[in-house]
Amino acid sequence: MKCTSEFQAWMNSLDRSLRIRVDQRIQRLIDGNPGLHRRFDNLLEIKWKSGTMGSFRLYCAEVDGTILILGGHKDSQSKDISNAKALLEGIKNGKVRTQTYE
Repeated sequence: MKCTSEFQAWMNSLDRSLRIRVDQRIQRLIDGNPGLHRRFDNLLEIKWKSGTMGSFRLYCAEVDGTILILGGHKDSQSKDISNAKALLEGIKNGKVRTQTYE
């Protein structure tokens, strides 16, 4: 699986317990079970609540395999969707690079 540097930066900004939860959701996605999600504009938005921390989102796309594009919080959803669309366009036209997700 690949990711953008923006996704990796977002993951690195999270505390350990939340990173574990994100990794669990990514594993579910890999196993074919995205859970609560919606598809739009060639993006997959995976949603979940994390107790008192609120609702989180992962934005993914399938371009030569699954690419984790961006992560965010419900509070920044509109901005995150715009950024994810721009990043996806950049991936498609070769202006945005991806890296292996670890």
